[in-house]
Amino acid sequence: MRSKPLVLSSSLRRPLAVAAALVGLGASLGLSAAHAEGLYIGGSAGGSHYKGQSVGGLETDRSKTGSKVFGGYQFTPNLALEGGYVDLGKFNSAAGDRKANGYYLDAVGTVPISGPWSAIGRVGVFGGKLSDSGIGSDRGTAAKVGAGIDYAIDKNLSVRGEWERYRFDALNTRANTDLYSVGVRYAF
Repeated sequence: MRSKPLVLSSSLRRPLAVAAALVGLGASLGLSAAHAEGLYIGGSAGGSHYKGQSVGGLETDRSKTGSKVFGGYQFTPNLALEGGYVDLGKFNSAAGDRKANGYYLDAVGTVPISGPWSAIGRVGVFGGKLSDSGIGSDRGTAAKVGAGIDYAIDKNLSVRGEWERYRFDALNTRANTDLYSVGVRYAF
């Protein structure tokens, strides 16, 4: 199947504006953050919530477990480029089982709050695959956003809690999947 063009839906406009503001603020501030410049890796897991239409226009609203692995480069204490793979889980609907996964590339802004605490904002692009046991699979590309909190344990290791919205415009449906996760990040 061919990829669909990058789509910015109305449900992403406000979160995208907030995340872009955090990324921009993080990039422009000269504040010192806990993260050293250089490469980093990490992973997280949590709950994913899929909301969209299934075959025949039936509404699907389900929650499952999701996870991601990622790597990135911290260019400044406040700006990084991060890419990763995300598995958003398998969701049961009236029409069949749906599975969602894909790859992403984000600009990540970090703004120090107090001591080891920082706010995270992210904007990027997601190339995902949506599979349905009833009708097959389709791929699509869309904007994605996210926000969260990071706690630096030391200069290399941190724990973060995040919300991210992944958008699917595939299989003749529009669907959002929110991932609420807790994870770790290790900088080299």
